[in-house]
Amino acid sequence: MPSATFSRKKSHKRQASSEIEDGGPSSFRGVEQVEDDEDEPYTRRVNRVKTEKKPNVATKKERVLNDEDEDNGGDDDDDERIDVENFHDQPLSRVEFTRLQGLSRDWKMVADQVKPNWSVVGDVAVALADHSEGKEVEQGLAELDKLMRGLIDISAEMQAHEKVLEDLAQQIGQGEVLEDFIHHYMSGVKERKKKYDKMTSRQKYAKSQEYARFRNNIYEVQHPDTAIPPITEFLPKEDGDDSDEDDDLEMGGISQNYNCPITLTLLVDPVTSDVCQHSFSKAAIFQSFRGTEAIKCPASGCTKRFTRANLKPDKDLAKRVKAYERRARRAVENDDAEEIID
Repeated sequence: MPSATFSRKKSHKRQASSEIEDGGPSSFRGVEQVEDDEDEPYTRRVNRVKTEKKPNVATKKERVLNDEDEDNGGDDDDDERIDVENFHDQPLSRVEFTRLQGLSRDWKMVADQVKPNWSVVGDVAVALADHSEGKEVEQGLAELDKLMRGLIDISAEMQAHEKVLEDLAQQIGQGEVLEDFIHHYMSGVKERKKKYDKMTSRQKYAKSQEYARFRNNIYEVQHPDTAIPPITEFLPKEDGDDSDEDDDLEMGGISQNYNCPITLTLLVDPVTSDVCQHSFSKAAIFQSFRGTEAIKCPASGCTKRFTRANLKPDKDLAKRVKAYERRARRAVENDDAEEIID
């Protein structure tokens, strides 16, 4: 019994010694851990015995392969690269019809949303003409006129984008397959813009309601109680314009009347019919319905009929009425001052 016990203890000590001297599995794992820690820093301890995450052999192989590819100049990657410069746009078919129509409508929507803000330029011009005079005023009005024309030019360019997209959408809708769509689109816009740039000033601006209103409002302030001349008076004739006798835009001699056709007094809270463009004081015209859904226009000589829904508030007209009232009061004050001096 004692010898057996001594033998086991001796054997146990010899085993520990041999592991240390011979570099057994325990010491080998420690060395292996030190070497692998550079690639795999993660280790964990279970009952004070270190167990390391096995290195990802596949990852090491991929690194070696990638290094070899880099050494070889990356020939495989070059073969798979897309030649962007020679890669043409894919053709558009009928399935893109709705999308192109949507893009066309987007251009129109932007133009329509921007256009109402043009009135700010007109308001500034009227205020400048109404409260000042002299060379500086004329220069300021000339700059505002240039700005208004520039806004019309931008609107024309937006319309070019809208029309070109609509034309291309129609081609696709008819079954035509468009190759190199970007080229067709950009060249179409460029062609329309080139055609617009060749137009004369009368051809660009004379038919614009916004420009006509801009010029008429300024003239009305500077020349009260005087008939407004035709819009062509503000746009000198150029080569390519029709003669003034044949020009269908030659309409002048119009004096602005700010009286309501019903009350025969100055307009109050004016509304304008979108059917015949006649304006009325809101309270007076609404009383004219008297339970009737539609009425004949009360303006002299007009035979059009409209409903309450056709009457729209006219803020621009309301501003002009107030400006007219200011000028009228100023004229009366000046007349009274002259009488006192006399």
